[in-house]
Amino acid sequence: MHSIISGPTVSQQPLQFDAVSPAAAFPRVARISARSADDAGGSFGTLLRRVELPASVLTSTVYAPRISLSQHAHASAFVLFVRHGSFVQRHGWRSECLERSTCIYRPACDEHADDFDASGAVLTAMDLSPALVDRLREAGFDGQRFSVRSPFVQQFGDRLDAELARPDAMSQMIVEALATDVIAFASRRGRQGSAARSQWQERARRFIEDQFASPLTLAAIAAAVGVHPVHLARQFRASHGCTVGEYIRRLRVAFARQQLVATDLPIAAIALAAGFCDQSQLSKTFKRVTGQTPAACRAQHR
Repeated sequence: MHSIISGPTVSQQPLQFDAVSPAAAFPRVARISARSADDAGGSFGTLLRRVELPASVLTSTVYAPRISLSQHAHASAFVLFVRHGSFVQRHGWRSECLERSTCIYRPACDEHADDFDASGAVLTAMDLSPALVDRLREAGFDGQRFSVRSPFVQQFGDRLDAELARPDAMSQMIVEALATDVIAFASRRGRQGSAARSQWQERARRFIEDQFASPLTLAAIAAAVGVHPVHLARQFRASHGCTVGEYIRRLRVAFARQQLVATDLPIAAIALAAGFCDQSQLSKTFKRVTGQTPAACRAQHR
């Protein structure tokens, strides 16, 4: 029998909680010392933030490079976003590499082990109550584990980060809506992918993700994978739920967001590195995709 834990696999910290409003017991935000947050090491992750809601728990956790978490399971079902870094998760005889822009769902008591790579990882997660999982099942969700990687995942992750940063009385409702959106997106993508995705489409996706900052054209991508541009456009939209141009735009915004949060580079330099013509184009696209300006995004995470 492997260990079953509550919440993320982190080193034990004595936590004190403060209610956001004196008029209500929830949300409650854990008080985590700066020393604890800076001490990401050992054989566990380090909790950066924990928010308790009436029927959910939100967490942000950092894992140091090259640590391994032995076989374990979580008491609650959860949705998790890989915000930075990557790791390999082992489940039975299968291994899966989970990278930035990936979201996973794991049912309660799902056994797995994790191996973090040379860059470590930052993960945000939300535990799901049994009642919410039951409602999702009634709506058609099969309750099975899944993982999905897409630039659209970054937007879902941003919404969870916003609730972690500024929880309020509406956070429980927003988190349940977010979980529903994520599971619906993954379920539809899985059905579309099994029917429409092919090897050349996977090559096209990888080519785009490797070259997103370059001035890509539909013709150039089609030539790289050996298909007609019109065929590429139709099949890519069928399997990914968006146009090639939208996919590239999301990748550029996701890269820019990571640079805004993790570096002190000027916004103009980030715009060029992400493939935008200038800072103005980045700002317009970033606001359209995320709902905030690059400067506001950077300020929120400082």
